[in-house]
Amino acid sequence: MLKLFRIFASAKGTNPWLVLLCLILSSIAEILSVSAMLPALLAVSGEQSSLPPAFKTIIDATLAMTGLPPTLAGFTIAVVVMLVLRTLLLGAALTYAGFSIANVSTRLREDLLNAMFDTRWRYFVDHRAGRIANTISVDATRAGQAYLESAKFVASTIQGAGYLVVALMASFQIALAGIIAGVIVVAGLGKLIAVSRRAGRRQTASTSQLVTIVTDALNNIKPIKSMARTVPFIAMFGSNLQSLNKSIKLQVLSNQGLERGADILIALLIGVGFFLAVGVWDVTLAGVTVVGIIGYQAISVVRRLQRFLQRGAELEASYYAVHDMSEKLVREAERVGGAQDITLNEGCTFDQVTFAHEDKPTVENVSLFIPSGKITVLQGPSGAGKTTIVDLLLGLHEPASGRIMIDGRPLDELSLKAWRSNIGYVPQELSLLHASLRDNIALGNTSLSDDDIMDALRLANADDFVTSLPEGLDSNAGEMGGRLSGGQRQRIALARALVSRPKLLILDEVTSALDPETEASICRNALALAGEFTIIAITHRLAWSKIADCLYKVEGGAAEQIKTPASRRRKTAEKTAHE
Repeated sequence: MLKLFRIFASAKGTNPWLVLLCLILSSIAEILSVSAMLPALLAVSGEQSSLPPAFKTIIDATLAMTGLPPTLAGFTIAVVVMLVLRTLLLGAALTYAGFSIANVSTRLREDLLNAMFDTRWRYFVDHRAGRIANTISVDATRAGQAYLESAKFVASTIQGAGYLVVALMASFQIALAGIIAGVIVVAGLGKLIAVSRRAGRRQTASTSQLVTIVTDALNNIKPIKSMARTVPFIAMFGSNLQSLNKSIKLQVLSNQGLERGADILIALLIGVGFFLAVGVWDVTLAGVTVVGIIGYQAISVVRRLQRFLQRGAELEASYYAVHDMSEKLVREAERVGGAQDITLNEGCTFDQVTFAHEDKPTVENVSLFIPSGKITVLQGPSGAGKTTIVDLLLGLHEPASGRIMIDGRPLDELSLKAWRSNIGYVPQELSLLHASLRDNIALGNTSLSDDDIMDALRLANADDFVTSLPEGLDSNAGEMGGRLSGGQRQRIALARALVSRPKLLILDEVTSALDPETEASICRNALALAGEFTIIAITHRLAWSKIADCLYKVEGGAAEQIKTPASRRRKTAEKTAHE
C-alpha cells in the first residue's frame, strides 16, 4: 500500500499536488452533497429534529453562501450542484493522471537511455542486452500503468476519508462500525493482495527473461536455422514459458478471489449492519436510509480501493524494476569530465599498458606509438589483443597499469565524449539498423546533408552501389543489414565512420568481406586520406601491410613494431628511384 503512495508522489513527469488538490476538493464536494441529501430526506420523513448538529451547521453555512432556501427544493439543488462538482473535479484529477501515463513512461525511458549510453562498456560485456530492452519497452509501459493505478488508489483513499467524516457527523456508532468493517475487508483480502504482488513480480521477471532469450534468438536466427537447431533452442524457452503461465494463472485466481471474496464479505457486513441499526441501536427509518446511503457509498469506495490496490500490486514490480535498472546503470557509469579541447597533431602513445579480463592479462606492458596523419596497422592471430588495444584507446576499458596519451596528454584527463566525437569507428561485428541507408550513416545527426552522406559513400567506395538501388539513400538495410551483402554492409559502416570527418579512423577488419579489387580501391582511398585522418587498421590482409606507415605485430598480449614511418619512406624513395 505504501509503495503505491510512493509511486504517486515520486513519479517523474507528473504534478501530484495538482492531482491531490482536485481529489481533496472532489471529496469536499461529495461531503457537502451527502450533507445536503440527509436533511432533504429528513424533511420528507418529518424528522428534521433528528438532524445531527454537525450537518445542520454545514448546511446552514452552505445555504447562506449560495442564497438557497432551506427547503426541499434548495436541498435538492445543493445535492445536484455538489454531485456535479464532485464528478468534474474527480474526472479532472484522473484524466490528468491518465495523461501522465505517457509522461511517466517517457521520463523513465529517457532516464534509462541516458544511463545506458553513459554506462561502462564492461557492463554490456557481462550482462544480456535483452534485459535492458525489456525494461525500456515492457516494464516502462507497465510502470506508467502502475502510476495510474496509484492515482486511482489515492483518489479512493481520499474519498474513503471523506465518507468517514460524513459518518462521524451522522453517528459515532456508524463511523466505528464502518472502520471495523473496513479493517475486516482489508484483513480478509490481504493474503490475496500479497498473492497478486508475488504473481506480478514473477510475471515481470519471467517476461524479462523471455524477451532476453527472444532477443538472443533473433540475433542468432541465421545460424540456428541454417544448422536446424530450432527444436533444442525452442526447448530453452520451456521453463520460462511455464513460469510465465503459472504467474498469469495466479493473477487470475487472486483477481477472482478478491472480487468474489469482497462480495461475500460486504454482503455479510451489510446484513450485520442492518441488524445492529434496527434491532440494537433502534435507528429510525430515516436514520436507516441515511445509514444505507453512507454505507452504499463507503462499500463502493472499499471495492474500488481493493481493485486498485490489487492492480497496483501486480504492476508495481515493473515500476521498481525500471528504477532498479536505472540505478544499476548509474552505478556503472563511465567517468565524466576532463579537458574538452582535443587535438591529434602528434599521435597516440601507449606506455607500458596492461589490461586484464577477469585477472587474466589480455595485453601486457604494451608500448607503441600511433603517429598522427599516418596509417598504423595491427596484425596478429585471433585473440592476440589487437581489439583490446583499440578498446583501450576508445576509453571503453581502463588500463590496469601504464598510461595512454593523446598528443602527450593522459587519456584519463580528457573528456571521453569529446575524445570519441573525434573518432570514426568500424567494428568487426557489423550490425546495421533496420532503417534507411541515410539513417544508418547519419545515426540521428540531422546536421548532415545528403551531400555529406554521398561524400562519405564515395570515400568508402560505396556510392556506385547505393545510387544503383531504386530508392537510393532511402533503401532499407533490413534487420541487422540483412538486405545487403557482407561487403556492402562493410562499406556502409565505413561511410558511417567517415561522414563526420573524424581525426582518428579505426578500422577493424574493414575489408575482410571485400573482393581484392574493392579492397585495393579502399586502400588507395586510405592512402589519399592518410594526411587528413589518422588511421588505425586491425587486419590480416596483406594489402594493408603494404600501405602501412607503422606495422605492429600483436601476439600474446605484446606488440612488436615491424615497420616505421621512416622505413616506409625509404621504400617509397627506392621505388621512385627504380622507376
